[in-house]
Order: sequence, then C-alpha cells, then structure tokens
Amino acid sequence: MIKLLKLQKAVFVLIAGVLSFIAYKILDANGIKSGIYLQMLAGVLIIIGALWLLYPILFAKKDSDGNAEIITDPTVEVPVDEEEEKPATE
Repeated sequence: MIKLLKLQKAVFVLIAGVLSFIAYKILDANGIKSGIYLQMLAGVLIIIGALWLLYPILFAKKDSDGNAEIITDPTVEVPVDEEEEKPATE
C-alpha cells in the first residue's frame, strides 16, 4: 500500500530522521558537543517526512459527489480480491 501511494520515500526520510536522532543521543551521552547538528537534522527530516505523508491527503482530487479520490501509481499492480462464493440458502 505504501508503494501504491508513492510514499516509500517519505518512510525512508522518517527512518533517516529517527536514525540521526539515535546517533545524536549516542554522541550526547559521550559528551560530544557537535552532536546537536544531528538533532537539528533529525527534526528537519521528521518534519519533511510527516509533510510528505500528508501530501496525498491534502492534494487528493474530488469527484462529482465530493468524495476524495487518491491517485495511485499506475505502474503498480493492485491485487484483486476474489469474491467468495456463498452457497445459496433458501
């Protein structure tokens, strides 16, 4: 589903933000003052990733009924759920 909505890059940016924050905590525990730049980087990456995740919701096209239609990646095949046949009961 994440690949279908083109959100993989946003997830990667969020993961990079979390990893840079972990690196900051390690440097801070060792008393290295330049680790503050990793904390700033982590904050920026998490903000960018969060906004990137909101992009499909904010810019979804609305149809004639007013319902939002999220445009997905046309190159990704969507698995079709087969309807289960229920035996007819009287």
